[in-house]
Amino acid sequence: MQGSSTLKTHHRPVDCLYWNFLWLIPLTVACLAIAKYSMHWMVVYVILIFLHFFVLEYRFFCSHCPHYCREGRTTNCMLLYRYPKYFKPRPYPLSKFDIIITSIGFLVIIAYPLYWLIREPFYLGVYFAGLAVFLFTVRRYECPRCIYFSCPFNSVPEEQRREYEKERGD
Repeated sequence: MQGSSTLKTHHRPVDCLYWNFLWLIPLTVACLAIAKYSMHWMVVYVILIFLHFFVLEYRFFCSHCPHYCREGRTTNCMLLYRYPKYFKPRPYPLSKFDIIITSIGFLVIIAYPLYWLIREPFYLGVYFAGLAVFLFTVRRYECPRCIYFSCPFNSVPEEQRREYEKERGD
């Protein structure tokens, strides 16, 4: 059994660079496919991405995360390193409403470019491959070590969670 020392309690700037570059692959492919047909709709997509990640997700998902709830004026997580906290920290588990809002936002971000991607089969393949690589990589390398235990994707074993919480005095 791994000890709680294997949990990812702090992120480094290189973690943020890695995860954001990995996430940029499907987003860039989507933007290229949309832009081929309409710059207007690509700008709409970019605005939706920013609204989702920096408003909806940041407020309804990230504000519950232990990395967000730490002291300081910035978030130091794998996707938003040194990003300012502009929502009140909410150090309690996610509600069903938080999960629904975040899930709908993700579905919109993923589904929005499909109309244009279907018209470009190569881009569609790269888009889904990029999404799969990102999601499988997060699931394999972050979820089993993440201290955000109320996240629906967290896969830290219960015994390891209890050990970590006991060490912290929770």
